[in-house]
Amino acid sequence: MAWQDGFGVGNAVIDADHKRLFELFNEFVTAVNEFRADSEIQDVLRELLDYTDTHFDREETLMREHGYPDYTAHKALHDSFVRQLHDVNSALDAGGEKGAFVLGFLAKWLSGHILGVDTKLGAYLRERGVEA
Repeated sequence: MAWQDGFGVGNAVIDADHKRLFELFNEFVTAVNEFRADSEIQDVLRELLDYTDTHFDREETLMREHGYPDYTAHKALHDSFVRQLHDVNSALDAGGEKGAFVLGFLAKWLSGHILGVDTKLGAYLRERGVEA
């Protein structure tokens, strides 16, 4: 899945994080598609998980600092995704349907979340002059 300008939310920090998440997602896709060892696939997924936690912390800090009105709902989506990602990481079977399921789940969530709730957050921050 390639980063496109349309994924940008207008905040340099958030956009840089999202680009990195796309890179990590693509590393995961490559690892699954090349049928790499389970341990290697789990390492890539763990790195994606760790970076996701870091990114969510940054976003949530921005939301709190700037009084984002949808903070609670946005954070709940983050928390739900992290739980799902941890469950996937715990149960990952690199081959077959589970690998394909994980790829589909991650692609849908990443693009859907950015184009949905993060775009709204970006607009809110821009209205307040917060660009980085």
